[in-house]
Amino acid sequence: MNILFIPILAVLIGYFVRSRLSAVVLFLAIESIFFTFQTLAVFLAWMAGDGGFGGATDQGAFGPTPSGLPLKFNDLDLWLYGLVNFALIAIGVALTIAVVSFRIRRRRKLDD
Repeated sequence: MNILFIPILAVLIGYFVRSRLSAVVLFLAIESIFFTFQTLAVFLAWMAGDGGFGGATDQGAFGPTPSGLPLKFNDLDLWLYGLVNFALIAIGVALTIAVVSFRIRRRRKLDD
């Protein structure tokens, strides 16, 4: 979900928001909502035993489907999930800044 959402959001915010700081803050605020929703959706799918996006794996997002409390999960998968999402957010911030910078540079060029 984030892979599709981040480039679209970053380009739109970068194009329509004038300040780099405001654009990045707005991007991070909206992305935090989508990240939370995505994490909850993945977690609930794992708890239900759905096995990942579209039933892609038998193991699910964080290992075998839990059978009771306390939950047992694979620490490596959890850290990789966080790192991949952190990288995606960093790419989104960089793309937002790049689009704002490109728009500002283009506007200055047209004004001269």
